[in-house]
Amino acid sequence: MDETRVEKPRLSGKPASAIIAACIVAAPFSAAQPAAADTLPPLASTVPAAGAEIIGEQWLTSRTLQLTVATEAFTAPVPVEVTFPNNYDSAGNWPVTYYTAGTNHDETTFRAAYNGEAVTASYPSIVVSPRGDSGYWSDWFNLGAGGPPKYETFVASQLVPLIDANFRTIPDRAHRAIMGESMGGYGTLMLAARHPDEFAAAASLSGAPDSNWAGGMAAISASPTLQGATPDSIYGPRATEEVRWRGHNPTDLAANLSSVDLQVFTGNGILDATRETGAADSSGCSIEAGIVRPESLSLHQRLLTLGIPHAWQDIPWGCHSPALFDYEMAQAVQRFQTVFSQPASTTSHSFDYSSIEPSFTTFGWHITADPGRAPEFIDIEGVSANGLTITGSGNTTITTPPLFQGAKPVTLTIDGIPTSVVQPDKNGTITFTVRQGAPDAQQQYTIGAATNRTTSTVVITR
Repeated sequence: MDETRVEKPRLSGKPASAIIAACIVAAPFSAAQPAAADTLPPLASTVPAAGAEIIGEQWLTSRTLQLTVATEAFTAPVPVEVTFPNNYDSAGNWPVTYYTAGTNHDETTFRAAYNGEAVTASYPSIVVSPRGDSGYWSDWFNLGAGGPPKYETFVASQLVPLIDANFRTIPDRAHRAIMGESMGGYGTLMLAARHPDEFAAAASLSGAPDSNWAGGMAAISASPTLQGATPDSIYGPRATEEVRWRGHNPTDLAANLSSVDLQVFTGNGILDATRETGAADSSGCSIEAGIVRPESLSLHQRLLTLGIPHAWQDIPWGCHSPALFDYEMAQAVQRFQTVFSQPASTTSHSFDYSSIEPSFTTFGWHITADPGRAPEFIDIEGVSANGLTITGSGNTTITTPPLFQGAKPVTLTIDGIPTSVVQPDKNGTITFTVRQGAPDAQQQYTIGAATNRTTSTVVITR
């Protein structure tokens, strides 16, 4: 395979302790090293994007290219494997599937441990697998200091545009999916829930998607120690920072997933001797039965309560093992292929979204919380060009997407009272403020905290 295989043409004018150990250790593997690899200089057409830059390349197989990416999200450059479809050389652009690996696994897991190239032999998608270490695919709180590592920022905000800028992708949400095993299953659904405008489909392969359960709490608390960091570096101690945990927990954020095609897989913790063999596979039975299945069931029940369609696969065998992950992965990519083949909807849709961030953007709506507000959820519901319902405290500023191009001034009615007439800007957006009393000064979910969130309904009339 030569260098021209991965050159991207220009698109639209742009350049181409024991219980804790059981909780946090994913199925073991030994990554086979390639027999030969060619080291290539950076491609002439490689361009930086969103604060990330490709600074090195190495072919590992005839289909998989290892990138070295420099980014301030980490203290050192990080490796990312990109596996191309077998006929990538043919004309046209391709969907992209992101793979988030489990605890102590890395960018090689998809290819070297779980037969990723064989599973995707006929899968019409590029597969991108970044290194996740034991970081739970999150930006770390670092006991209030913030800063690196920032796994979420890297994947959702930097890697996606970097891949789109440098390879022949179809650079839209309708052709982008994400999947992962174990810790990576949590990461997959967390990323999809916090960024539903980035991913059309998501699959948790024996993930643990409800950190309100003891198993999930223990794993997240202890995992940073595997990287030499202090326990609870990811979200902070649960007792004092519960809102940060909930703000990343897929089950708490389930309403955000209403527009994502979801697959939730779990085994039952019973070894299938015809598929799973050896001590390594049997050691994962307690993990699958005692942590993965109850947490996955919790998410499943939450999705049912919310009326959110999803594919629930409660597999009648399986321990936390490579054999189970391979089986789940093969099912997941089949459904992804169906999603990619469906035409993207051209109609606008209403959506619900919850976030604890002081400022966030989703589906083109930008929300900024009152700067005096302590960490708490803002919930927006029924969001559309006709308005929304918002629950929060303080003064929240909202900027719409460009929905009002060429329109006359629009009238805002809040809780049944006409409040203002707003002229759209030249791009067709409007900005307004919803006032919901004094901002809460105490962090939500903190023991003894007094919070007073208010719900307001905004109607936009053109």
